[in-house]
Amino acid sequence: MILSSEDAGVWVLPVVFLFGVAATAPIACVVLAGRAVLRIARSAAAGDAWAACTPGTWLLAAGAGAFGAASEFTVLLYGGPAAWVHTVSLVCGCFALAAVAMSGLTAVLNRRL
Repeated sequence: MILSSEDAGVWVLPVVFLFGVAATAPIACVVLAGRAVLRIARSAAAGDAWAACTPGTWLLAAGAGAFGAASEFTVLLYGGPAAWVHTVSLVCGCFALAAVAMSGLTAVLNRRL
């Protein structure tokens, strides 16, 4: 069977995947950010808030930032973009990159100490 551009199987799955990511990006952002905040809150309640600064917590924060940056795509799909959406997406993307860097630094420091 020769696949052509008219074959629905070639493009339907990626499009459905992108729509799924677009629909769930804001929800995933809030869930991952909430999990990171809960980890820090539990450690603070135990008396040592800095104990929550593990690579896993930083990766949760990075995931929240990445999904926050992807929320711009959600806004583009379901409505017209406002001026603040681009700023929020840029800030979330920068936060995600910083959180990934902090995760790596924390892992290196934990290994050396």
